[in-house]
Amino acid sequence: MRELESIAPATRVRSLLLITPILQGFVPSLPALRYVDRLQVVLDGSSDGKDTGPSVLDLIDSVHFGQWSIIDGGRRLLFVSMFVGELEPYLKDFSVRMAWGLDLIWMHCEGYPGAAQFEPFVAWVKQHMVQADRFYEANPGVTVVDIRWWKALHAQFEEFRRKARCGGDIVSLFAELERGIARLSGIDEVAESRFLRSIAGSVRANIQDLKDQRLFAPAEIEPIERNFEQVMATLQGEKS
Repeated sequence: MRELESIAPATRVRSLLLITPILQGFVPSLPALRYVDRLQVVLDGSSDGKDTGPSVLDLIDSVHFGQWSIIDGGRRLLFVSMFVGELEPYLKDFSVRMAWGLDLIWMHCEGYPGAAQFEPFVAWVKQHMVQADRFYEANPGVTVVDIRWWKALHAQFEEFRRKARCGGDIVSLFAELERGIARLSGIDEVAESRFLRSIAGSVRANIQDLKDQRLFAPAEIEPIERNFEQVMATLQGEKS
């Protein structure tokens, strides 16, 4: 289980909706392939529904929900997200940890400057944002980290109840429960390492699949791959 640390001060859930025009026509390095068709392959390949492990969006603790959809007959790309906190820190997390993933997607859209160039990236996002006239949040003070904590806490209590029903010694069970709750605030380094390996393996396989399909010229895919490896090396160094 990943580290369960509080996000403070607090915690308003917000929405981000972008509608960005997709480049029309054919990819210059691959003249038989349209931008929109390559984008569709990228989105299909990163679908969470095809994976049993963690999503790459789990690298960003503030994300409640994220969705990309090609709309308007292939002319525009819709991105919808719910997140905790302010917009620019949220985008900074993406810029630092997910530039490679955003580049794979939004490089197919007009004017995209690359997520690693933070100020131009923020300006591009704000240019294409659609403001919500009304936004409903059922639990405005609840963060993603809170949800992980409550799920883990619930699992601890369910295990306690199961063992108590089976006739376990209540005193020893309470002591075990207290130790389990105390561990929730700690870092499970083995689980964290397993989480990062799962992310890395999934992304490397997806990138290799794109390379095997010859959907990207080396000059396009190599910077993305290099950025991803740098991010993973940094994250693994932080946890070691």
